[in-house]
Amino acid sequence: MKTPSVKTLIASSNIPAPLIRAVVRQMGGWETFANYAPDITRHGINSGFNGFIYYADTIPFAKRNRAHIAKMAQKQADDFGSNPIEMIQGFGCFRQSKPDVSGISTALYGGRSQEDTDTVLNALAWYAAEEVARAYCDLIEE
Repeated sequence: MKTPSVKTLIASSNIPAPLIRAVVRQMGGWETFANYAPDITRHGINSGFNGFIYYADTIPFAKRNRAHIAKMAQKQADDFGSNPIEMIQGFGCFRQSKPDVSGISTALYGGRSQEDTDTVLNALAWYAAEEVARAYCDLIEE
């Protein structure tokens, strides 16, 4: 199958278009993203993928795209019959230590920085990248 375009991914996904574009840009472009999306989907973004390794990259990414990530999280939590805070607390990267509600709220919706906000912002960046990669892989498997 021919590699679909970013426009095709946007048209076939419920993920906000600006978030898809931001993930692709953060990874270094469409070709790089399309190449690594299957590995991200299989192994998780925390395996080390360009643009999503260091807090210096993930925190600004999450802050710039906070509204789109919150929108995606709200929709997905609704689909799961949950709320975004509970859903995010359940992320695998928080197995050892779950962030508190205020840390997640601050990271997701903005406000004064909390102690664990950086960890949550990093997780939100990873969440965005993994969801876009998953949507891409679903598209190429159709």
